[in-house]
Amino acid sequence: MAKQEFDYALYRKTLKDVENGIFSPIYILMGEEPFYTEELCSLIMEKALEPHERDFNQHIFYGADADIESIISLCCEFPMMAQRRVVVIKEGQLAKRIDDLEKYLPIISPTTVLVVCINGKSLDKRSKFYKEICKKGVVIESPKIREDRMPQWICDYFASRGLRIDNEGAALMAEYAGNDLRKIKRETDKLTKTISPTEKTITVAHIEKNVGISREYSITELTNALAVRDAGKAFKLAYYFGESPKTYPLPKTLGFLFFFFSKLEQLHATSSANKSSIESTAKMMRLFGPYIAAARSYSLSKTMKIIAYLREYDIKSKNGTSGSATEGELLTELIGKILA
Repeated sequence: MAKQEFDYALYRKTLKDVENGIFSPIYILMGEEPFYTEELCSLIMEKALEPHERDFNQHIFYGADADIESIISLCCEFPMMAQRRVVVIKEGQLAKRIDDLEKYLPIISPTTVLVVCINGKSLDKRSKFYKEICKKGVVIESPKIREDRMPQWICDYFASRGLRIDNEGAALMAEYAGNDLRKIKRETDKLTKTISPTEKTITVAHIEKNVGISREYSITELTNALAVRDAGKAFKLAYYFGESPKTYPLPKTLGFLFFFFSKLEQLHATSSANKSSIESTAKMMRLFGPYIAAARSYSLSKTMKIIAYLREYDIKSKNGTSGSATEGELLTELIGKILA
């Protein structure tokens, strides 16, 4: 079965509607990744009621203690001296019979906004309840983002905050936080408080100083070593990663290397198509530092071979065809092929 993709278009439209005071009578916010559901739930709670209206019209329940029958009765009540009532069920995955909310669907109150947050799982899409919710409300499902996509996600997230982060910084931040989006948000908030308001570009130096991450033994540093064909340093880091498989699992390392060499492939291809220099193309694509060095070290054809190697070793690391080879040995073998 294909992995669920996040519907960014629906999410952005829902955010815009809420910002503009347009509310659905019911929201189901569910999935493995709580970042988006929490952000949307908070925005609904902020925008649906004025601060002075919340005491009597905003109600928050938690799944383990939620009485669905009582919540349905509350949803049917008129708001008190306000345009609407807001009812929120958090941790809905812990509710005993969340599907009993189906009883509310034929009698949905136009003056109530019901928000149900289900973390770590999703409703059964085959159920009548789910199908009816999709007709009468908004359903947002947010799956976990793959770690190899995190550097790009971080670049996009910083852009949404009016900031820019260089690719090396994004890779280091992703290595530190994995695909924990809430952790990245916290660290971004920390960064924005410590840098000058006039600074708009976040670099590796900012991250090392303010987040407390060191790149001395990092996948970012391995990428830099490969970019300049520093075999000694690359093999040294491969050995270190092999000795720390829990901190540096091979699939994670391969994911970040794939991100780097995919960008390098795009750099080569764009430079060739535009008949422009690597340097000017890199500037246009906002790729700096190791990318320019790597473009000099690896031709387009070599870069394509490297990407094929990365896919090959990713399969080996996951399907057990590597025999008795450890992750460190596989990484060392791969680096030998990259540098050959």
